[in-house]
Amino acid sequence: MLFAEARKRVGGSRPLSAAEVPRSPAEIDAAWLTAVLCPRAAGACVTSVRPSGGSSGTTTRRALDLIYNDAGTAAGLPSRVFAKCTTTLAQRLMLGLGGFLYGEPGFYTLVRPELALEAPMGYFGAVDRHSWHSIVLIEDVVATRGASFWQPRTQVTRGQIENLLSTVAGWHGGLWGSARLAGWRWLKTPAQLMRLIDALIGLANRLPVGAERARGVIPFALRDRQEDLYEAMRRSMAISSQGTPTYLHGDLHIANTYVLADERMGTVDWQAGLRGSWAYDYSYIVATALDAEARRAWEGELLDFYLERLAAAGGDRIPRNKAWSAYRSALFYPYFAWMYTIGRSRLQPNFQPDGVSLTMIERVSTAIDDLESLKVVGL
Repeated sequence: MLFAEARKRVGGSRPLSAAEVPRSPAEIDAAWLTAVLCPRAAGACVTSVRPSGGSSGTTTRRALDLIYNDAGTAAGLPSRVFAKCTTTLAQRLMLGLGGFLYGEPGFYTLVRPELALEAPMGYFGAVDRHSWHSIVLIEDVVATRGASFWQPRTQVTRGQIENLLSTVAGWHGGLWGSARLAGWRWLKTPAQLMRLIDALIGLANRLPVGAERARGVIPFALRDRQEDLYEAMRRSMAISSQGTPTYLHGDLHIANTYVLADERMGTVDWQAGLRGSWAYDYSYIVATALDAEARRAWEGELLDFYLERLAAAGGDRIPRNKAWSAYRSALFYPYFAWMYTIGRSRLQPNFQPDGVSLTMIERVSTAIDDLESLKVVGL
């Protein structure tokens, strides 16, 4: 079983049971934390746990301050962790039906230990396959590294986006065509994800509502082409499933990044992991990180920068014209991901503030228009 093995990687060999997956951060107590954090530190135990802030969206999130006995303190166990749980029925259905439930537990327990990148460390991950309750315990990078997260008013500098793209190229190149991708069984291709999207849209199509709510930020030429744009996403997802695969973050927008005091950029929220084309991640982060003026000025040089870093990290040396087409063709999933987010019903979680959604839709749709991406996929 995938997470029985994952459990061994993060603290002991005792197999998982459903009882070991708290239903919410409120159920995380000192005894449970001792069981998952302390098995390798002789005599260590958590003596108290105190919640310290949090939020709720696709998961329920809480920072937890931990106090250990002397053995735990001496072992250097984390004094502050960040817990992410699928608590509500809406969260469990969203991630379970969408195929994302195993993404973060899998990443933090099996993938993250193999990568040298700026991202939180993982301490524990598990999923209850019957109830779809899940949990990950990760490093609280705000407390440990002084990280600050993106807001709509944040301007990403040239140095910051290059640092982030260098990191992305590092994990793309490091896992380029890796046989391990097939072993991480929760990873779908974008084409497989598209089939799930089609099914879920059939159950509750919120895209027309999203298009109406975002109409004012969508370029005029695209406002009445929503059906064409959706067909373009299908074609784009098929294209992104071809060629040599690598590990994809899968939801690599700028709101899933942070910046440190030295301007290095890091990445969080790894629950949407996929295996497929490098351009799937690349297009998403470039289009959402930069306003239109900066993207237009830098996008050619940024692509050259990324391609050089990708080849240096172990990826193929991709011809420039082929890479440019791949970049242009991979912008449609980001568009609809944010369209669905802003089109939510009253029964769905508020995944992101509307101001964030509108910023993302404006940037991505402007890129689609500027780059004539519909033509690249034959529309």
